[in-house]
Amino acid sequence: MKIGMNAKLILALSVIILFSCSVTGYLSYRTHLQLFEEEVSGQYAKANEQAMANLELRIQEIYRISNYIVFNSVIEKVVQKLMTRSDDLFDNYVEHEELQSLLRQVKLDEPYIQSVYFYDLNGVNYYYGHIDETIGRLDDAVFADVKRNVEQSNGQLIWMRKALANPLRQGETNDYIIASRWMKKNKSLETYGLLVMVIDDRLFAKTLLDLTKGADSNVFLYEQRNELLYADNVSAPLPELPEGAGPVFVRREGPHSFLYAVNRSPQSQFTLVGRTSLASFHSKSKILLDISLYSGIGAILISGALIALFSGRLLRPMKDLVKAMRRMREGDFDVRVRPRSRDELAFLGESFNAMADNVSSLIREVYERQLSEREAELKAIQAQLNPHFLYNTLNGLYWKLYVQNDMETANLVSALSGLLKYSLERVDKHTVLREELRQIRHYLDIQDAFMENRFHAEIEAGDDVLDCKMPRLLLQPIVENAFVHAFRDRTSGKRLTISAERRDGLLRIVTTDNGSGMEPDQIDHILSAASDEERMPIGLRSVIRRIELLYGKPYGLEIESVPGGGTTITLRLPYDPVSDQHTA
Repeated sequence: MKIGMNAKLILALSVIILFSCSVTGYLSYRTHLQLFEEEVSGQYAKANEQAMANLELRIQEIYRISNYIVFNSVIEKVVQKLMTRSDDLFDNYVEHEELQSLLRQVKLDEPYIQSVYFYDLNGVNYYYGHIDETIGRLDDAVFADVKRNVEQSNGQLIWMRKALANPLRQGETNDYIIASRWMKKNKSLETYGLLVMVIDDRLFAKTLLDLTKGADSNVFLYEQRNELLYADNVSAPLPELPEGAGPVFVRREGPHSFLYAVNRSPQSQFTLVGRTSLASFHSKSKILLDISLYSGIGAILISGALIALFSGRLLRPMKDLVKAMRRMREGDFDVRVRPRSRDELAFLGESFNAMADNVSSLIREVYERQLSEREAELKAIQAQLNPHFLYNTLNGLYWKLYVQNDMETANLVSALSGLLKYSLERVDKHTVLREELRQIRHYLDIQDAFMENRFHAEIEAGDDVLDCKMPRLLLQPIVENAFVHAFRDRTSGKRLTISAERRDGLLRIVTTDNGSGMEPDQIDHILSAASDEERMPIGLRSVIRRIELLYGKPYGLEIESVPGGGTTITLRLPYDPVSDQHTA
């Protein structure tokens, strides 16, 4: 499906307008949202702080009442009498009534205290005041947990939340807040009992009502041990506060963001956590983003109508240029464009005409070049026939000498023929070490036939390296270098050793001669290719260069030499054996 220029212009402009409006609207939305969140955060933090201050007053009132009970000498005497005369029912009744009258003021001062219990150190309950009839005696499990937590304290009031059984309805429990502390004698401060107060949730609910008015708003109150003491909605998941979080922060939970306010009282060590959803605030701020998007859509419709009206005249030169390019693609290289204006489209038309002239000229040049290349190819094929002709001639000469039983000359011709055939193969075609060493033996046979002074050559290679792949004609320049340069001034005792082995995961081929050796600057000359005047550095440098191009580091060539003491050349190649290699 082809899309016209008009449609492309409308589409491009639509994308630009829509993108600009979207970015502008989004930035406005984010800026407004950030400012709004900062304002709401400040107000919510102040409300949380004020609620914590009001809670602190209620908590301190409970502390005051517990101090009144614990340090009241009359209550101390009555409780101790109950503990010592527990079998006398009448005396117990009298003491209970006296406690009831003493604790009546507690009910008046703090109506949210539902029940009061006095226990001795052995856990025997000597008194409990039924201020609320829906609360009975504490069961053993609840009392054991209360006592365990109080034992870990230093005498301060310990708060906790517990589910207590309802004596009026079998199997039903209600959640209450329990505040407990040790009872001590006024003079000796000796602990003689345990005070337990059961408090209604409304002690905190009324104070925290303002923080829970919003939708999806919750409050969580933690006591001094950071255990949950009160929550407006017990089914709401408890918040996990990140470490190092500030007093006010925003966190995303699921699809919505929530504003958190955390306030810790330095007196009671209580922590109040308020949480409210920002979904309603975000929905109001999103109106700015919607307005920007609708404005962009309106601008797109208006721009599309204007482009459709005026694009015909503006794009006529472009249409002429497109027609001319189609004709050129079909093979008409004589087509030209007539400029209709003096703007950028006219420049494109003139450039097209210049390009058409250049294309015609290039076609003629390419045709002539192809003719020249075919002629050069024919000459190259003719040049390749000469070495093959020489190889075939040597092969025929070998068989003639073989028939005449001139085996020494025949073997020499065979070695020369094999070496020539090996060298005619493509250099980039890999061989194996076995074949490379066989051609080195051919070369040594030829040198042995022509040299007046005999030499001794040894070739050693284990079976595990003979079938390793390696580049073709890599050893011949090294061996030739020994005869041309190392043995040049030596008349007798010439010795050449070639060994191959696997070491450190590499194929190492070492060539050692006892020739004239080299100076250190000559070695640097060869390794750096600083001189190309002699054959020796050219041959060795070609070996070094081929290894660099084919393998790179850590593979390469090393030269160790002592002037007058011989030379050792080590090749480091990849150890790459072949599994099925047929060799001659």
